[in-house]
Amino acid sequence: MTRRGWGPEPRDTDTGRVRRVAIPDTARVRFPRMAGVYAKLRVHVLWGTRGRRPWLDRDWRGRLFARIDVLAGAAGARLVSAGAARDHLHVYLELPVSLALGPLVDGLKAGTARWIQRTFPHRAGFAWQQGYAAFSVSPHEDARLLDDLRHQDTRHREHDFAREYLRLLEVNKVPYELGEALDCGNS
Repeated sequence: MTRRGWGPEPRDTDTGRVRRVAIPDTARVRFPRMAGVYAKLRVHVLWGTRGRRPWLDRDWRGRLFARIDVLAGAAGARLVSAGAARDHLHVYLELPVSLALGPLVDGLKAGTARWIQRTFPHRAGFAWQQGYAAFSVSPHEDARLLDDLRHQDTRHREHDFAREYLRLLEVNKVPYELGEALDCGNS
């Protein structure tokens, strides 16, 4: 048994029982209680179209981002920024501490897929890939991410989504299986 992660508890050499160590009152540190919850939780989330189909037309991406903003706001989150290429989407979200990421992303994906299918009849078979990737964003990474999202089309002239996706997983030290990460199936 360990004491608050400090190593083994002291034991009496004769009985083997745990020895209680008295801490003098002068050694105890008293911390003031926090008056509230203070947090800034920002997350970069990305996912692709099912089968990496090039279904995200440039001329209506702005409307797609507006839809994501509405859906995120209804769930209690805030869309900071978004970017897309023909076959995938990046969203940069700020979440309250009470909101779980998984259900939020599932709601964004379902809501946007429905919107695309209903709004654009030629995309009636539209679907997102099953999974997604999400990475926490620290304040010093904020400007770089915002710039990357603004220039998705330019960036993807040089690198495809698969290469970008794997690079993000590796940079963020997220373990993955190649076939699953690239969604080699059509799920």
